Amino acid sequence: MAIKYLTKTVMLEGKGNVLIRPAKLIDARRIQVLYTEVYGSSYSIPIITDSEKMKKAITSDEYYWLVAEYNGKIVASLVYSIDFKGRISKAFGAVVSAEFRKHDIAYTMMKLILDDITQNQKLVDVIYATTRTTSYGPQKLTESLGFLKLGIFPNTHKVAENETHCFTEYITEAGLKRRKKVPVIIPEILPFYEIALKQINLEKPVTSDVKSIYSNHKQRIPVIDFEVITAQNFVKRRYETVKSNSFFNHAYMPFHEPNIILVSKDGKTEVYMSYNPKDKYSVIMGGFTNAEPAVILESVALKMQEINMSYVEILFDAYSPELQRAAIDARFIPSGYFIAAKLNGGERRDCIVFSRTFDILDFSNVKLSSLYRSFLREYIKLWRENYIEVVFE
Repeated sequence: MAIKYLTKTVMLEGKGNVLIRPAKLIDARRIQVLYTEVYGSSYSIPIITDSEKMKKAITSDEYYWLVAEYNGKIVASLVYSIDFKGRISKAFGAVVSAEFRKHDIAYTMMKLILDDITQNQKLVDVIYATTRTTSYGPQKLTESLGFLKLGIFPNTHKVAENETHCFTEYITEAGLKRRKKVPVIIPEILPFYEIALKQINLEKPVTSDVKSIYSNHKQRIPVIDFEVITAQNFVKRRYETVKSNSFFNHAYMPFHEPNIILVSKDGKTEVYMSYNPKDKYSVIMGGFTNAEPAVILESVALKMQEINMSYVEILFDAYSPELQRAAIDARFIPSGYFIAAKLNGGERRDCIVFSRTFDILDFSNVKLSSLYRSFLREYIKLWRENYIEVVFE
């Protein structure tokens, strides 16, 4: 494995030594027991719940998986996945047994990997994570490691109930140097960019208030009647051979594998997606079409709602205002700004997170620090404009 050397012993007062080390195959069952202890049976990430996927990840160089062990028991776990070609990493699955919290174990584990992949080996330019909002702890943890607060994902995953997650990002100096400057954004995106500017010194963007015929909400968006293919191996093989075109070339979705295709009856449109029936989460990854972007997005949203998804997400680059407008016309609401997200040639491009949720928005139990609240405020403002205020126009 790539991280055999990432070990550290932490002395806990009153308990003794906790060993932080790379996960091994023999840990698989004990890791699952830990997640069950903390989350019950509601945890939905396949790499945790599927033993074979877990074992494959533990032995893969594309994952940095650390555990903390105390007296033969796994008391903490954390995963970083790495896209070497895209020079990007995602940190996820951080969990600590209740009696070992408040000892900075998660911080120590995250920093061990972060320093290794950004400074020692210089494998990535960007690391991102999503954090739960049931407490302030995860937000404080990522902030203490230098992550920026860059968005929220309303109703993104269903654990015991629908949850809103925070979006946070760590950017290296190399990542900023590779970043394409001067994004071109529609006015609705500007407040999200300005929240990012409170944390990092970037140039002013260009705003372009482009419109389409569907920007008039009285103009109905025509819907394509999709058929659904969920043969997982077929979907994966076909995705590897199909060349995306049209607006899909401006979309981005790292660290997902397609497991569903939406196909138009005339065969002229295929949309490749990743979806999770357990937590009702789905993302658009790629495809081909000759239809307008707003038509595809509206049609995809309705089909995913039909098959009981709660949430659909797509990322567009921040230099294509026509696509940003198409997303909002299809009532995909922006909720985050992803700096230097996508490596394209030698430069990194900013992306904007758009999502559409079909369940009731309920933020009564959400705990958010100040800047995340600002993102949520902007999201709710646009949600109201596109789902409620249109009635009074």
